[in-house]
Amino acid sequence: MKIFGSRVFAFILALCLFCAGLMIYQGAAGSPSPIASALGTVVTPVQSALSGVIDGVKDFFGYFYRYEALKEENERLEEELSEYREMEREYLSAINENAQLRRMTGLVEKYSDFEFELCRVSSVYRGVAQTGMVLNKGSLSGIDKGDSVMTDSGLIGYVSAVGPNYSEVVTLLDISFKSEARISRTGETVIAEGDFELSGDGCFKLSYLPRDCDIQPYDIVETSGYGGIYPSGVMLGRVMEIKLDTSGLMSYAVVRPVDDIAQLKWVYVVKDFEVVE
Repeated sequence: MKIFGSRVFAFILALCLFCAGLMIYQGAAGSPSPIASALGTVVTPVQSALSGVIDGVKDFFGYFYRYEALKEENERLEEELSEYREMEREYLSAINENAQLRRMTGLVEKYSDFEFELCRVSSVYRGVAQTGMVLNKGSLSGIDKGDSVMTDSGLIGYVSAVGPNYSEVVTLLDISFKSEARISRTGETVIAEGDFELSGDGCFKLSYLPRDCDIQPYDIVETSGYGGIYPSGVMLGRVMEIKLDTSGLMSYAVVRPVDDIAQLKWVYVVKDFEVVE
């Protein structure tokens, strides 16, 4: 009985009656009551603000979702691009090798009296004073120490060591390389040898030239054939420039080999040839 007589009960009862009357009024009038409109005026901005906050939260988390999706897509595209680049590299490498092999087939036709052995270059090494390469064939293929090594362009060195299934080659750039040669234009005999300083630029030199020698840039240097070590008339390279040596009394010619030795993939070992002196 004390509860029913309390102010709280009276307030709740009055509120219920007020709400019931408000509902009846709104149903009878078919439009919101002034109080409902007033409440709507207060509540609507709050609802709009809450909707904005919710949309902001959704956009915030949506940004991270889209970022992760874009990141994964970018990684996938980078992997595909890397695969395509590798395929392109292999394709271009195959084209270059095929072109080189076709040119070297012409070499066999040009030097029909030579006995050739086609070899793949396993590796090219360059040290402080050495520049050479390792081939994938050796004594089992009939290759001997001292055999000349050529490309379709000309001579690049000689076999310095032989194993059953490999050969080591000393190239024109090695400081131990030294051979008699000649200038194609004049027939002048010269000495071709590797040079420590020039090897870094991929060149060798013609040593001990008189200051008044008749050698000019772009002259072709070829093997002389003397001594029967190398075939005669095989190109070694082209003269790039003439310089004075440190004494100032003699000259030397800087010569660029017929091929970029570091880029070679295939070579021919000359196992036998007709000696012409």
